[in-house]
Amino acid sequence: MRTSEFATDNIQRVLEQIRAASSLTSSAEVGEVNSAASGSSGTDFGNVLRAAVQQVSDVQQAATAKQQEFQIGESNVSLEEVMISLQKANLAFQGMIQVRNRLVEAYREVANLQL
Repeated sequence: MRTSEFATDNIQRVLEQIRAASSLTSSAEVGEVNSAASGSSGTDFGNVLRAAVQQVSDVQQAATAKQQEFQIGESNVSLEEVMISLQKANLAFQGMIQVRNRLVEAYREVANLQL
């Protein structure tokens, strides 16, 4: 399996996990909490998270595009640019994984609270 296929598979798995977590937050009880929280701060957490995931996806797609351009021999793309864009994509992906892990940990803590 090539590196780009591996990264794409990992991204797809993370997106599926985020979608699954997102479906949990769409329940009525959590929706009421979200609307109450967003009313006070003016920012919807779901939209912020969605935008962050989209940014990571955009960085991954840009890196893949540069990699493909380099592979077919485009003269305007250097190896250094490709390596830097791949590292940026990797860092963005690793950061998103850390955010996901912390969100899951926070969810578990809240789920284990005794009322």
